[in-house]
Amino acid sequence: LGAAFTSRTGLMYFGGANGYNRFDPNEVVIDRSASPMKLTGISLPSNNNGIFQNATGITSLQLTHEDQFVTFQFSVLDFSHPERNQFRYKLENFDPGWIENGNRNTATYTNLPAGEYVFKVQGANSAGIWNREGITLNVRVLPAPWYSWWAICAYAVTILFLVWCALRIYRSYAIDKKSKQLAKEMFESENRADDDIQEQLEIQDELVQSAYQHNLATLSLVSDCISYQTSNKQNDNEQELATGSIKRISALSCLEDCLYYQAGGPVVNLRKYTEIALSNLLKQSPVNPETIVTINEVSPQLLPAELASPLALVLFELLENCILHAFEVASPVNYVHIKMELREDREKASRTLNLSVHDSGMGLPSGVDDFISENSGIAIVQAIVNELGGNLQFSDENGTTVSLSIPEPKIA
Repeated sequence: LGAAFTSRTGLMYFGGANGYNRFDPNEVVIDRSASPMKLTGISLPSNNNGIFQNATGITSLQLTHEDQFVTFQFSVLDFSHPERNQFRYKLENFDPGWIENGNRNTATYTNLPAGEYVFKVQGANSAGIWNREGITLNVRVLPAPWYSWWAICAYAVTILFLVWCALRIYRSYAIDKKSKQLAKEMFESENRADDDIQEQLEIQDELVQSAYQHNLATLSLVSDCISYQTSNKQNDNEQELATGSIKRISALSCLEDCLYYQAGGPVVNLRKYTEIALSNLLKQSPVNPETIVTINEVSPQLLPAELASPLALVLFELLENCILHAFEVASPVNYVHIKMELREDREKASRTLNLSVHDSGMGLPSGVDDFISENSGIAIVQAIVNELGGNLQFSDENGTTVSLSIPEPKIA
């Protein structure tokens, strides 16, 4: 082929039969063409946990605001010496120029702003020949929902609504101020009326307290008279009767603590009265009070005093009989169950007040009639139930149960 040399101008000359010919390297045509390129994968970690998805045939890509970073994978189809392949890429409208990537075949972008981009990749095969056409991929990044046009419209509507609300509040301020002034005047008038009513209630309360103190003093005086009359008598029966009368007067005194006054007259909370009576009787129990379990299921419904007073005496007599006489001294566990409720019969349009006292004691003696005649307390219970038009029953199953029912009581 002859000799070859390079001139000072950088041009190469080759010698031949016709002399030396000038040859420009920039115009050299090499018979080995550039290797084709392929976009092999796209990775969106937010969707597929970083796994590359096949990107063959994809010409455009659309990303959302949740795609915080995206990775492109590409390849030069030259497998003779793949470690010698070279790559460079750029993202138009984002990168200022080409980014030389060496032999790495991936490109990653993070937090791309919303907009239109063109991703381009060029590669060189193991012979160093660059594929100038490379790969082109249109990329569109959608704005976040709060930056979209409909979000901006929503912001505008919200601002207009707030302005409208402010104007409405401002316009209603004068009316509101006037209404507050009128309300203040009405409130002051109401307070004056409340003060008058409170004054009347205080006067009534003083009268009630006076009556309460008077009743307690009267009951105490009666109790003292009975004690005085029987203090010098040696008859045991008379002493026992006097003691029983004093206890009943004391029970009625406890009833005064459960007495309330309403528009219809005085009313009584028998549930509270039962708690007080149990507490007082347990202190007098011949057995250990800690072995006695009491179950109070008396209704808290307020009863008129004319009905509650006789029922209070009935409760006292039955509870005293249970706690003082029903249990054996050596019994480790005892209980008393008191239940009172109002039952309504809609078919008959009537009401019945049911009261039962059950204990786990020794039970009834052989004859109920003898038990009533010998026990003055039970005889009093029988007389009160008859006076109220009720029915009294006894049962000795698992202890003693005394139950009574009063038809159509007048309950407030």
